[in-house]
Amino acid sequence: MSPPVAAILVAAGQSRRFGGDKLWIDMWGRPVWRWGLDSLLSVPGMALVAVVVPPDGIQRFTDALPPDTNDRVQIVAGGEERTDSVVAGITVLTAAQIPEDTPVLVHDAARPAASAELMVRVVTAVRAGTGVVPLVPVTDSLKTVDDSGRVLATVDRDAVQAAQTPQGATLEQLRAAMEETHAWGRPVTDEAAAMTSGGIGVRSVDGEPVNRKLTDPGDDAALRAILAGRTTPLRPPATTDGMRAGIGFDAHRLEAGRELRLAGLAFPGEMGMAGHSDGDAALHAVIDALLGAGGVGDVGTLFPSDDERFRDADSGELLRLAVTRLQEAGWKPASLDLAIVARRPPIAPRRDEIVKRLAELTGMDPTAISVKGTTSDGLGFAGAEGIAAFAVATVAPA
Repeated sequence: MSPPVAAILVAAGQSRRFGGDKLWIDMWGRPVWRWGLDSLLSVPGMALVAVVVPPDGIQRFTDALPPDTNDRVQIVAGGEERTDSVVAGITVLTAAQIPEDTPVLVHDAARPAASAELMVRVVTAVRAGTGVVPLVPVTDSLKTVDDSGRVLATVDRDAVQAAQTPQGATLEQLRAAMEETHAWGRPVTDEAAAMTSGGIGVRSVDGEPVNRKLTDPGDDAALRAILAGRTTPLRPPATTDGMRAGIGFDAHRLEAGRELRLAGLAFPGEMGMAGHSDGDAALHAVIDALLGAGGVGDVGTLFPSDDERFRDADSGELLRLAVTRLQEAGWKPASLDLAIVARRPPIAPRRDEIVKRLAELTGMDPTAISVKGTTSDGLGFAGAEGIAAFAVATVAPA
């Protein structure tokens, strides 16, 4: 069993510079703050995370917690200043009888791209006996200016680095630093500043250039791109037995001039389907069924139709990404039943090909996949205007 670790996720800011509630921006099916929480929960030995939120946001944050985490996550109201919020988190950890020598990570919820590897690196350094702050080199040229904006001098970049979170210390060290900061009314911007001003040694570890802070409008686009390829494993589900099921549905109108892509295969000579991606209604239904079973979003959230990266995208690759998302959440595809409703093309002649392709894309055994086609007897939308698909999928703990 890993030695215990604890954390404080600071999510009580007012987002004044951003101009909106930045922590609730959706990032691939999760609000910004959840990315940091999920990574913290994946740190070996993580015993308790105190999530410090605005006083009027306690219920909203509580409702959005991952399933079955009540024993490892506690929501608490923060204060006006960052130090007030960190002290509130320390109070939660102390009340939970977290041992004084336990490493504590303090992480800014507006940094969703911090990896679990970085967090473990900080914890390891804290166990060596000092406070810890991750740093990254400054690449821009730095200037000092006066109140009028006049440039006074150039700062030597080699002498400065940019600080990130999570920062770390033992619970005892962190409490001492924050209490002294409060008592003297010292203005500090982070925990490392509180510790150094309180005489507690602080060492640095390598930070991560992608660990950007969501501060100004436009930062969210860069972070969304970073998180799109994130493969850091998330906390596995607390329930480790049993399976879960989900259902998916999609339909697309036929559109002349497009190649038909259906269930991951090309159907030359058949009229294709309209859509932002390649319009493969069958694979979109499969994606929704799998994501629904795992409780990790839906196709529209992960691959929004207003995102140009997914224009004309191969839905087979989108399915692969959805399976990766499932695996990150601790699930794997277990079975699939797919029904395609279309006047054309006939499904039966290529059923085996479709099963093989779905097995390749999902990692399932072909015997766990069933595919069927129906024409709806010419009735309704799927009888003449388009193609529809229904899917039922189950997932099992990975």
